[in-house]
This record gives sequence, C-alpha cells and structure tokens, in this order.
Amino acid sequence: MNEFLKKMGYGPDDRVLITHIDDMGFCHAANVASEACLDSGAASCASIIVNAPWFQEAAKICNARPDFDVGVHLTLTAEYPTFRWAALSTRDQASGLIDSEGYLWHTREDAIRHVTETAAEAEMRAQIETALAAGINVTHIDTHMGSVVHPKFLAIYLALAQEYGVPAFLPNITRERLQGLKQIENSDEYLEVLDKVNTSAVPTLDEIIIDTLIDMDDKKAFYRKLVDGINPGLTHLLFHPATDGDELRAIAHTYGSRHADFIAWSDPEMKAYIESAGIVHIGYGELKAFL
Repeated sequence: MNEFLKKMGYGPDDRVLITHIDDMGFCHAANVASEACLDSGAASCASIIVNAPWFQEAAKICNARPDFDVGVHLTLTAEYPTFRWAALSTRDQASGLIDSEGYLWHTREDAIRHVTETAAEAEMRAQIETALAAGINVTHIDTHMGSVVHPKFLAIYLALAQEYGVPAFLPNITRERLQGLKQIENSDEYLEVLDKVNTSAVPTLDEIIIDTLIDMDDKKAFYRKLVDGINPGLTHLLFHPATDGDELRAIAHTYGSRHADFIAWSDPEMKAYIESAGIVHIGYGELKAFL
C-alpha cells in the first residue's frame, strides 16, 4: 500500500484521485479555462508556468481565490515556435538555460543537454520565489514537459520540495514503469535517487495519467472512462484546459484538445461522477497538510 496514504488514514482499497490542470498562466485562454475548472470543483488543483507571459493574470486569479489549490509548474523549456518565455534567474548564456533566441529551450532533450545543475537549481528556486512573492499559496511543485524530473535534476527538485515544505509531483517509479516511459537509458540513475526517498514522509503517485492531449469531440466520455479505471492507491490525472479562440489557435496546434478539456472539467458533473464512483477526490493541499 502507498505509505503516505496510510499516514493520511486511507486503507489499501481506497482509490484517491488528483485531477490536475497543467499550464495555467501560459496564455489568457488557459487562465480563463483554469479558473472555471477550479471553480467547478471538478479540477482539484492546478500549476502555473511562472515564466509565461500571462503569469500576472494567473496570480491575480489566485489572490482573489485563496481557496484554489495551486502549485508551480517548474519549467526549463518554452516549446512553442513563436510564443516563448525566458529564464527568470539569469540571461547568462554560460548557464546553459538559454537558447540562441534568448529563451528557454524548445525541447526537453536540449534542456537536459545544455542546462547545468547549478543553473537549474537557481532557475527552479527563482520560479518558486516569484510565485510566493506574487502572493500565491504554493501547494506543490511539478514539471513542465518532464524536464526537471530527469535524473540530472531530480535530486535538486526533491530537495527544493523539502526546503519549501511542499509535495512534489513524484511517480512511484519502477524499472518496468521507466521502460513504459521510454527512459530505459536512465533507469539506474532514476532508481538511485528514488531509493533514498522515504515514502512515508514524501508522497509518491501510484499511477499517473498524462496522455490526455487528444483531440476528440466528446472528452467527457473519455475522462469518465479513465475515472472508471482508477485503481486503489494515489492517482494523478492531468489535463490542459484553455478556451478556444484566435489567441490559442495562434499559439498551439493542440487548441482542440485544450478547449475540449475546458468543456469537460468546467462542468461540476465531472466532480459528481468521480465522487459517485466512490473515489476520494483530493488536491495537493491535502498532501501538503500531512508533510
């Protein structure tokens, strides 16, 4: 059984689900949708890209709604062709944080290849501190495009979570799961770090459902099917809501999927469906309370 859930008072058969918004703050359309999804109660929490152009609007939303469960979506990448964001901690090319255009890297692979551990720590810290300075009650940290949970940066990421007293998005990774995540070449490095994690003191996720950027007409049915398959333990289900329009279409080719996520998760019926299935619906704030 998940040791952290046991500490929280749950039993081995309890199904506990986090429904998580990724990419709040990256554009106005994402902020509008994220606020609606959090307000509905169907989304239990969200994380914000602090470096992104619409962070200030996201912070304003969070200050107006201190009940929202919001963390920092730590990023070393800015993937869109014409919609970019820079590092907060430095403009020094020697840090490896910055590409030839002056922004964070387009790809996870480039970020891992170029960014030094020292620069990654400084940048992650700057992003957390910026969120706190903006008045956000940071409930957790997680990762944009998976870059900061690479073995090169994973120990730093977990140390920052401990320092700031927040849970980190952390799958309970086995060698078999690494193979499924196509990280076979890094298995030993991952497992060396994770073997040191005290799972009764640090929350770990038994399952992660991350492949939800899918364009389809009815994503409510898609998500209800995923909810039906939730197993005992702690599951993190993520999605990327944003309202359709010229802004979103100019930024991301995934606009159809993101708008469908907005429709699905802004509907309080999704929360009712989760609860009617006997699933415990929580956010990272509940995990933080037991650290």
